[in-house]
Amino acid sequence: MLEEGITIKMNKMNYIQIKRIIFLILSIVVAMTIFMFSNQDGEKSKTTSKGFTKEIVDVAPPTRNLEEEEKQQIVEDSQPVIRKIAHFSIYTVFGICLFNFFKTFEWTTKKQVIFTLILSMLYAISDEIHQFFLDGRSPLIIDIFIDTFGALFGTVIVFVIGYCLKKKKIKQWNNLLFFKGKKKNYEN
Repeated sequence: MLEEGITIKMNKMNYIQIKRIIFLILSIVVAMTIFMFSNQDGEKSKTTSKGFTKEIVDVAPPTRNLEEEEKQQIVEDSQPVIRKIAHFSIYTVFGICLFNFFKTFEWTTKKQVIFTLILSMLYAISDEIHQFFLDGRSPLIIDIFIDTFGALFGTVIVFVIGYCLKKKKIKQWNNLLFFKGKKKNYEN
């Protein structure tokens, strides 16, 4: 009985360590991706952003049948919004990875969230400082806020999914314990 308890505890520890390593690696990969995009000079960054937007405009039902000039105008006009959405989105993924990493530690949820947000904000600040040294790029305080809110949104996503899964698991256990749900007919 004691050996069985030790085995279960060791399996849980191994699971947590593996999860910690996976989310650490994913966090580093996302951070490197952010750095890669941030390291582009202004012209390359605009080309990347416009190319992505052009692909969307070419396939989206409301715009795919428009004339090329109209499509190009949409691409130009949407650049500020697309670039901010890109900031928010990549930091949402960063927040998801970091929060899951910090969840592997036996800390309070409050501490996990605080560490996720502080680290995300510090990385966003360093990202904007880095852009100061690149041609055609400039640091923007608004981007730091957008990045931080993206990380917060990622944290909330993980929290909500975890809450829903926990509720579902509780409901399943209640159904098992109290025989709720469909009853099987054992009579032939």
